[in-house]
Amino acid sequence: MKRPEFKIAFVLLLSLVLCTVPASAGSAERTLPSSVSTSEVFEVTISVADYGVAGQVLEKIPAEFTYVSSTLPEEAVTVNGNKISFLLINDESFSYTLKAPESTGTYQFVGLLRDINKTEFSVLPASSSIKVVSTSGSSGGSSHKSSGSSSSGGAGGSPELQSNVEAKELSQAFVTNGTHVRFDFPNGVTCIRYVEFDAKKTLGKITTIAEMLKGQSKLVPNLPEGTVYKNVNIWVGSGGIANSDNIENAVVGFRVEKAWLEENEIDADSLNLWYYDNSWNKLDTEKLDEESDTYVYFEAKTPGFGSFVIVAGDDSGSIEVEPVPTDDAGDDVASEPARASSGGWRSTPGFESAAFLGAVGAAYCVMRRKF
Repeated sequence: MKRPEFKIAFVLLLSLVLCTVPASAGSAERTLPSSVSTSEVFEVTISVADYGVAGQVLEKIPAEFTYVSSTLPEEAVTVNGNKISFLLINDESFSYTLKAPESTGTYQFVGLLRDINKTEFSVLPASSSIKVVSTSGSSGGSSHKSSGSSSSGGAGGSPELQSNVEAKELSQAFVTNGTHVRFDFPNGVTCIRYVEFDAKKTLGKITTIAEMLKGQSKLVPNLPEGTVYKNVNIWVGSGGIANSDNIENAVVGFRVEKAWLEENEIDADSLNLWYYDNSWNKLDTEKLDEESDTYVYFEAKTPGFGSFVIVAGDDSGSIEVEPVPTDDAGDDVASEPARASSGGWRSTPGFESAAFLGAVGAAYCVMRRKF
């Protein structure tokens, strides 16, 4: 932290520690869908009030759900298994994104708001439920032609928020043991031209979906360094069947507009396709050909399918996601309001004392000015 910013944080810290913090009557309310489909990505919204200078929301999500992202800055969120801590500084509401499990059923959410005085209030409703229902085998939502005429048991779905999808194209093919399989996207509505791999098992007729996104995928926490051309998703079949046990030698063919390269003064040789698998990995990318005025064509080898991004001008090999510390403390969440902290999963760093929370809040206020 630069010296001027440190001074500001220090002054704020002294103000918080020396001033008496008045009692508050904090409140928090959770809003979430009544039902979602299996593997669907959806948002949960928390509205908060009267928690003082700084506060914290602790949410315990069902263990089967996967945390994706939040509208709060990354520095304000700590994920520990199915327990998520959100640090609040003058926030009146925020949302976080989850991915539903593949199994159906009714699942419970529970959480609490902790104010500047460490007083706890239940997030209302005290116990929220959400129903996960099964989806049909249809991929839906697209009228583009594909290399097959009808859907089958190998049709897959997309967990991406469809409001973030700019364009989508589907392709179908039979996957037979020992054959080379190619999925073409002839309509050209996305930057993905084809997907190829060698089949190690017979999987039948499966559907591959290419999605070109409006922005960063809701399924990844960050992006590699460099200039981003397009964020894309590629889903092959369903249930994760496109794995190393079933396929090998997979490649993705894509194209990049020359106009974009010229506008951003980018050398085509600096472009690479990156693949996300717990961290971003730069793929072996080869420039194949280029049309005189329109596109440059590329092919990249990939170990799997899911979220990708086309990036120019970065030389690093991967971006690691920092592991979340484990915590074997108790799991119970108070269902009654205004209950003092007594350890367990409530004992999250930053709330051991009002003074320490003040320090965290002061530093975080300064950090948020940079965003």
